[in-house]
Amino acid sequence: MATEDERYRQSSQFRLWSYSPAGLKDLRQKTNALAKQQIAARLNADPPPDFLTPDEEARLVKFFTIELIRAAQFCELPTEIRSTAAIFLRRFYVTNSVMTYPPTELLKTSLFFGCKAEGFYIRLARLADKFPNTTSEQILAGEFLLCQGIRFAFDVRHPFRALEGAILELRRKLPSDQNRINTAHMRAREILKFSALVTDVYFYYAPSQIMMAALLITDAGLVDTLIPLPEPSDENVTAQTALRNKIFAALEACQKMLEEEPPERMTDYWGTPETVKSMKPLRKKLQKCRDPDRANLVALQQARREQASIKTKKPSALTEGVLGTDAESRDAKRRKLEAADDVFGPALG
Repeated sequence: MATEDERYRQSSQFRLWSYSPAGLKDLRQKTNALAKQQIAARLNADPPPDFLTPDEEARLVKFFTIELIRAAQFCELPTEIRSTAAIFLRRFYVTNSVMTYPPTELLKTSLFFGCKAEGFYIRLARLADKFPNTTSEQILAGEFLLCQGIRFAFDVRHPFRALEGAILELRRKLPSDQNRINTAHMRAREILKFSALVTDVYFYYAPSQIMMAALLITDAGLVDTLIPLPEPSDENVTAQTALRNKIFAALEACQKMLEEEPPERMTDYWGTPETVKSMKPLRKKLQKCRDPDRANLVALQQARREQASIKTKKPSALTEGVLGTDAESRDAKRRKLEAADDVFGPALG
């Protein structure tokens, strides 16, 4: 029977969306450089505009991820859906630049497609009505772009289920510490609902590691209960200790990333007028260096449909020649048969 770790390694999340920190940084730099090159050619401005840096793009992606979480809460969407939608948006902007495709539009598309991916039904028109100056067509316009951007990997493995399993195990092992476990459970869920979604931990760690790191922040003693030190009498105690140390090194690195964005920052930092004001220069900079051909997703979708329609209707020269030859051949045979005495042809001999 395959272990949980082996099953996770077979998932699209691990195969397509797992990186080393250096690998993810390099990919984002390449995405940024390619966007600058393509947009500069389309704008044809001298001098070229002041483009966003990779770090500035990362700040904007985090800002719009938080805006997505706020929008999901306003729409009263379940935790799993807002989490899936947030990961879809972050995945999309790994290989696509915020200068190329507008995050304000992809944010809404991610929410709607997150509902689809999680099997949660919501009427498109109802979702569109939740946002000002938004139509159903605008939400749908970016859907295929989003699917391409996330490489059609719709399965997102979250750490919430792993947390529930860990809590059940802790209740079994520590029956007298129910209040302590309940407190840790609630705090860990808050961390997973925010901190894990606005940082890069989903790109580096498995869901079980993210869950354990959240518990480590909340109550390190409970993690020691789940991953105890080997007994001195155990066989291979040295190897087991080395493995435990390796596990904790990964958990502590994940913990450090989660602690950069504690749940309180949702309101105490990102929700303050000062932070909103500090983001205005970046958003204005984005407006000046956007791709002019891709800023309007509805118009872009219509143009691509028209191009596809023209290609379908217009046959190639080779196809025209073949069709003409076949038609002429059929006409000649029909005339020959009509001129003969017997419409069924001569006797078979």
